[in-house]
Amino acid sequence: MHGFTGSSEDWRACCRRLGDRGIAIDLPGHGADSTDVRPFQDTVEDILSTLPAGVEEVVGYSLGGRFALGLMALDPNRFRRATVISAHPGLEDASQRADRLAGDRAWVRLLLDGGIDAFVDAWESQPLFATQAGLPIAVLERQRRRRLDQRPAGLAASLLQHGLGRMPSLWEPLRAFPGELTWIAGAADARFLGIAREVVRRRPATRLHVLPGVGHNPLLECPEILGDLLI
Repeated sequence: MHGFTGSSEDWRACCRRLGDRGIAIDLPGHGADSTDVRPFQDTVEDILSTLPAGVEEVVGYSLGGRFALGLMALDPNRFRRATVISAHPGLEDASQRADRLAGDRAWVRLLLDGGIDAFVDAWESQPLFATQAGLPIAVLERQRRRRLDQRPAGLAASLLQHGLGRMPSLWEPLRAFPGELTWIAGAADARFLGIAREVVRRRPATRLHVLPGVGHNPLLECPEILGDLLI
C-alpha cells in the first residue's frame, strides 16, 4: 500500500514481478480508486474484506504503512508477516491529534482553494522530502506528474479521514502482533528513524532495516535496495 499522494504505480520500480507474487492497490482517494473515502477504521475493514484468501503478508509505506498496521490490529492472526516502511503507529496524545488535524485542514484549504499545482509545490517543498533533491530529474518529474494527476477532492478526503489526527493509536496492537514484523526507515529521515527505534524498543522482536543515506521515501530513493528487502 502506497503513501499519501501516491498510487499502486509507486511500487513498480522496486517490485518488478509484482503481478506474480503480490497485489498493489490504490488507496481510497488516490489513483484509479473511485470508492467513497470512509473513516480510517472503516477503510481498514473494507481493505481486509476485499483481500484474496491467499494473502498472508502486508506491506505498506507511510500512509500505506498505517493501513498495514490497521490490518494487523483488526485481524492479527490473518498475516504471518508484515513490512512497514517510514510510517507512524499513531499519536497517543489527544492534543497532538487535534494539532495534526488542524494542520491537515490547512493543507485541505490549500488543495481546494489554491488548486492541485499549488498544493503539490508546497507538499514537495517540505523538509521531509529534502533528500530527494539529488535524484534524477526524470524520477522527480514522474513523481510530480502522478501527484498532479490525483483528484483534489480525493486527496482532501483522505487527509481529513485518514490523517494522524483521525487515526487511532495502534501502538498497543503493534506491540502484540504475533507475526513476523519488519520495519524499514531511511537513515537520513530523522523523525521516522526515531519512530522506528521506538517501535523496536516496545516490540524487541521487530526486525529493523536502516537504509544509509536514504530519506523518507525508499520506494523513490532506493527502489532496488528496497526490492531486495521485500523478496
